[in-house]
Amino acid sequence: MATIYVKGDPYTYPASSGYKGNMGSQGTRGNAGSSTDVGCGNYRCDSPPTDGAPGSPGGTGTTGGVGLKGRPVPRPDVYLGEVSGQVLVVVGGGPGQDGGQGGQGGDGGPGGPPGYRDSHNACNAAKDGPQGPGGKGGNGGRSGDGGDGASVTVWYTKLLPGANIETTTELGQPGVPGQPGSGGSSSNGNLGPGGPGSPGQPGSPSYVTVRQQP
Repeated sequence: MATIYVKGDPYTYPASSGYKGNMGSQGTRGNAGSSTDVGCGNYRCDSPPTDGAPGSPGGTGTTGGVGLKGRPVPRPDVYLGEVSGQVLVVVGGGPGQDGGQGGQGGDGGPGGPPGYRDSHNACNAAKDGPQGPGGKGGNGGRSGDGGDGASVTVWYTKLLPGANIETTTELGQPGVPGQPGSGGSSSNGNLGPGGPGSPGQPGSPSYVTVRQQP
């Protein structure tokens, strides 16, 4: 059986991806240490310096792009001429564009610098603060709606013995929802991926009529 497709062309690429989130802010510097002169060139640590504060989490990635609506039925008439054998004509809108992937979460902010040691180094040195967690990934984009159908007429001039024309219609299906964006980079984990995109809607139906050309 010969099959003729009268359908909107599919997209060959998804909608645009989301953008990466902003990097987190650096943590604040720790408190300075202090010491007291206890005589004979000796100093006592009264208050050791503190470690830097943790960096802030990275920003959330942006949502992926929304998919475009599928392409409609490309033409209203199909001309078969003289038909021999079995012919199937499939009519429908094209699939919607896939949604874009969510953007990656931003990198975690660097930890704050350590507090200054006392002037006589009587206290032990402090450390840099920990890096903040990576930001949450962006959500995937909504998939495009399916392409709309149309009323299509299939024309023939003659059916040879044993010939037959069958028709079927298909709804244009929505594209695939966008994938979640991944969490941002950090030595201390991240706030997790985003969510998947939402699905689009199918396109409108098609109607097919078979007629002999006068």
